[in-house]
Amino acid sequence: MTRHFRLSEIDCLEIAGAEHRLLTSDRSGSIWSRLDDSSVCLSFTSDDFMRLLSRPDVRLKRGAFSDQSAFRRLRCDIDYVQTMPPEQRAKILWQATCARTFLEAEARGETNRSEQVVEKIIPILERRVNDIEESGQDVGRNPRAGQLFERRRFPSTRWLLQWVRMYEAGGHSPLVFLRKRRPDLSTRKLIAEAEAVLAECVVGYLDRNEPTQQQIVENVCDRFAKINRGRSTAGIAPLPVPSARTVRRRIKALDPFEVIAQRKGIDAARRKFGFYEDGLSADYPLQRIEMDEWQIDICSLLGESGALDGWPGEDRAKFEVGRRWIYVALDCATRCVLGFRIVSTPNADDAIRTLNLIIQDKTPIAEASGCQTSWDQCGGIGVLATDQGSAFAAEKFRMAVADLGATYEAPPAGVPKLRGRIERLFRTFGQQLAPMLIGRTFGNPVERGDYPSEQWAALTDDELAQILTLFIVDIYHNSPHAGLKGETPANAWKRLSAEQGVTPPPDANHRRAVFGIPLNRKLDRHGVRAFGINYTCSQLQEALLRGASGEIPIRVDPEDLTYISICLGHEWFSAEAVSHAVWGLCLSDWLEMVRELRTRFREEAVLSEQIIRDTRKKIFAIDARARQLRRVQPPHLTAEGLDREERQLFTGLRIGPEGSAATGDLERPNDRNRPKPDDLLGDVITPDAPPPQPMSGGASFGENIREVSDDGDEWTFDD
Repeated sequence: MTRHFRLSEIDCLEIAGAEHRLLTSDRSGSIWSRLDDSSVCLSFTSDDFMRLLSRPDVRLKRGAFSDQSAFRRLRCDIDYVQTMPPEQRAKILWQATCARTFLEAEARGETNRSEQVVEKIIPILERRVNDIEESGQDVGRNPRAGQLFERRRFPSTRWLLQWVRMYEAGGHSPLVFLRKRRPDLSTRKLIAEAEAVLAECVVGYLDRNEPTQQQIVENVCDRFAKINRGRSTAGIAPLPVPSARTVRRRIKALDPFEVIAQRKGIDAARRKFGFYEDGLSADYPLQRIEMDEWQIDICSLLGESGALDGWPGEDRAKFEVGRRWIYVALDCATRCVLGFRIVSTPNADDAIRTLNLIIQDKTPIAEASGCQTSWDQCGGIGVLATDQGSAFAAEKFRMAVADLGATYEAPPAGVPKLRGRIERLFRTFGQQLAPMLIGRTFGNPVERGDYPSEQWAALTDDELAQILTLFIVDIYHNSPHAGLKGETPANAWKRLSAEQGVTPPPDANHRRAVFGIPLNRKLDRHGVRAFGINYTCSQLQEALLRGASGEIPIRVDPEDLTYISICLGHEWFSAEAVSHAVWGLCLSDWLEMVRELRTRFREEAVLSEQIIRDTRKKIFAIDARARQLRRVQPPHLTAEGLDREERQLFTGLRIGPEGSAATGDLERPNDRNRPKPDDLLGDVITPDAPPPQPMSGGASFGENIREVSDDGDEWTFDD
């Protein structure tokens, strides 16, 4: 299906360092004009644009030319929260929580922006913020007596309101709190005015240029000065000019929804007021996404993926039985499921992995599950709404949302109607999917009766993942939905994406920087090495020339080892794998290949890239389906586990021709000794070469082969 991306004139497309601004965009594609030379224009179809975003030198900066982005740039030059020191990062996320909690209370009518009123509700706001922060600190910990929770002193009324204004001006991004803003000490006052003329002047506040209240006060003064000069000439008594306080009071009396709609746009007004009035309406795909966790109403076998396949039922019953959890992300406008992930227990890492599925085309997962329809619903996130669970309140989750450029909202606990769509989806799972499966747990003990859920558990994680994918993609997406007035979610996505467009997903480098596995690697002459693969780019070379050394942060995409992202300063760049043999490989396949190669070629010191290609074909043929389903299942790689694998498996592994930059061995001494016994695969993997032929007399490779080392001494692999 041809995609229609929702692009805006305030978006910036950076190609090889050159910035471009959108001229036009429709269903056929988009046209971009170069900023420094408006005569240069580029056009892309939707498919071309998707391929463009995967390039390492392309960045799509959503809203880069908006007033909110301009405000953020005036305050800081950092684009990613995760590149900041942990203490500073935690503080600005806490400040964002304070501002967001106040805005929620204001939208419910519990307070306004009068300091006297806010002063009364400060203790309540402080308690709510502390609850959110403490739930985020509980992630990954078993509750125990004596555990410490970090609390921060709540701001004064004046500073809280200052933070709220900054938070709104910066587009609800925590980055606006990086530098202090000097307070406006202007206390100028003006005299009162007549009511009719004052009303005409106050209407000027409802303008997209967003004039300040002080500007309106000055406009009132100028207007009445002009009127009074005319009245003085005519011998008429001058009109009394209203005071500044009177003008501000009239401005505050304006309808709040109309003020936001006129000054910031209808979308901003709906984000602020909509969900307390009509349940967070959404007009186009990915404008608003609801995400939550749910314990599946099915008892299943808790085994590793694929470990129980082919086992008879009586043997399966001997394994541990329990209920899995699931994270689900739902698009509010179309009711399409944008991603799900089965987990053992709720945690922030798997919640972040579910975010990653939102921005990816999941058709390969659907094909691996045997679905008849595609699962191509994906794109950039607008507003993400969750509950106040500990996984969502965790610092790393909020940091990932902020770095994606999305707006994070956590409606108050105990009000499920504020997340009604995702709650209704879970009821659909329980009412329509669970009755079709064995091992159902039902909604409550009375309804369950004496049904032996644990004894009848039979589904593994593989089967559960496949069943959920089939139900979502083929059944739920293609069933009439009452919330869509009988339209199916799949058709609603097609219609709205064609009419309104879809926000494009982040570029490849941005996605790796946010969702990649975080590691630290040393920079040296060959660039950086991860899992035996050397990566390099022009920015790394320049950093080395300038004397940079030591370890630098990197991010690895476990689905593709072609590129990694490296952090220099506060900026992320793409670095390419030197060896083409690993291009397109996922990390789990590469780990499996290296294990097999170390076993098969234990007696060989040199391997060719053709061997790697042959092994790739075998692995792809074996587990192509399982590799896709693993993206939504509990087992996953961690940074600690990868560090351990690299120490044990990749020691000494290098890829590339002997004596090249790829090996990092540019100055090989002439008297280098022969490979040592522990250098399995250890020296190099060379380019393609003819496979070794059997020796005369039937001797196989590795038997009685004699080689001459650089110093002239003969040696064999038997040595």
